[in-house]
Amino acid sequence: MKDLTYTVLILLLAFLTISGCTKISDPANNGKIVASKTEVKINEPDSLVLVGASATDSVHWSVAPAGFNILISSNNASRIVFTKSGNYTVSATKLGASPASILIKVSTDSVGTTPDTAKIVQLTGDQLTMSPGIYFNAKGDSLGFDFNVTTANRYCASGLLKYNQSVDANNNFNIDFLYVQEPKVCKSTNDIPMVVSPLRFYQKYEVNGTYPLKVTLNGKVYTGSIVITPAQVIFNWNYTSGVLIPFKTYNRSSNTFLH
Repeated sequence: MKDLTYTVLILLLAFLTISGCTKISDPANNGKIVASKTEVKINEPDSLVLVGASATDSVHWSVAPAGFNILISSNNASRIVFTKSGNYTVSATKLGASPASILIKVSTDSVGTTPDTAKIVQLTGDQLTMSPGIYFNAKGDSLGFDFNVTTANRYCASGLLKYNQSVDANNNFNIDFLYVQEPKVCKSTNDIPMVVSPLRFYQKYEVNGTYPLKVTLNGKVYTGSIVITPAQVIFNWNYTSGVLIPFKTYNRSSNTFLH
């Protein structure tokens, strides 16, 4: 993580050098995303900053459509490399603030890839365990859920499990697990399972009802739902391989999970 943060900060400094401080210091851009370029070529790195957010703020970055980009982010800054032409929406959400987005156009032209220190390892043959967690809003009248995700396979200890998550206008919850990003030269002595803790939907609170859940892993789509009642939260998930949810029922009165 220190290497990743350092890399992104260097990229941010490069971005500031190229573009100047005008856009970032302009109060009119507060809460907006500023990009080094809004039109890039395939494999051309693009640097982005969420104006008004600091390097210590919690900021989530995402790209849609997913699967054709490599996103490296650290708080208020990110770098993206697109591997396919098209129009992409890059979004950033600072905790407690409204989300921001910017359109990036990727042409059919391509630039040669530059040497990097990272490599992508596919999740082929892996199995993920998603242990759910529950949290409540300040009033206690609605709740949210997140997951602690662990891979069955082992990867370089300096690796990162990359994924996209979203909630659409109809409250459909989606998670797309992409790959593990590892250093090309792993200096750790032992490989370990990759962990995401927590995988959260950004303080998304829900009232009683049924909420569809879709998880994609290695091209296979797993579907289920989360049912919130006054007494329980039930995770309807019937899979025994691929993507597992081991705890299916949360008892609201006792604040405990049941298998």
